[in-house]
Amino acid sequence: MTAAVSDLHSVALDDGRVITCTTAQDTMVWPSLSAGSPYDAGLAGLAAGDVVIDVGAHIGLTALSFTDRVPGLRVLAFEPARRTYACLADNVARLMPDVTAFNVALGAEPGVAELTFLPNHTMMATIAADDADDERNMAAVLTNFGVDESTRDDFWRGFRDGAERYPVEVRTLGDVLDEQGIAEVALLKIDVERAELPVLRGVRPEQWARIRCVVAEVHAVDGNLDAVVALLTAAGFTPEVFQEDVFAGASVHIVSARRAES
Repeated sequence: MTAAVSDLHSVALDDGRVITCTTAQDTMVWPSLSAGSPYDAGLAGLAAGDVVIDVGAHIGLTALSFTDRVPGLRVLAFEPARRTYACLADNVARLMPDVTAFNVALGAEPGVAELTFLPNHTMMATIAADDADDERNMAAVLTNFGVDESTRDDFWRGFRDGAERYPVEVRTLGDVLDEQGIAEVALLKIDVERAELPVLRGVRPEQWARIRCVVAEVHAVDGNLDAVVALLTAAGFTPEVFQEDVFAGASVHIVSARRAES
């Protein structure tokens, strides 16, 4: 059951556009998408008509920034969390005519998975729950922002309040590419909290030649980062791995990979 827009909130961006969100916290990422974004390299050279796949689209701010920077991009945005998808769908309908929203997760095989949703931290929704990794990453972020002990205590007290777990549909990216008639993907963006490797495994071997660039947030847990780099290398990409300052000491890295011939 998808949340009703009347149950959600509205926040005005600095340019006056109104964003539907679950809480005002959802829009805090917006300034970082316009300057020094990890997606800058992936957007380089894109033009109107190019296709971008946004896996883990949240409320649609990344898609909005992509279409702002490259007008005419066609974006397919995937978000399985009910309340977050309601925001995404509303934002797409009002602000992004070239974006199509899908209320599903992407994975290695089609089926159903359990999604963990934290109402106070909606960007951490995932079908690959790992409480220890979440806490380690958030502790690093709090340290990097210089948050004092009193504020940290308040943060942790409400961290998992209202946590929800429910089943969501899972599809493969390979099936989506075929069903949507996508001949070429200019940029595959992935941000799915430890479920990035299954997303990539959902692309069939013969389909990799149709993807020009991948930019993924990858958590270095259980060999995940090495496996992602190895998969992309084998598929003909040249991956580069870096870590944003805010995640120093955390498991979160960015893998940016472009096809070797491009």
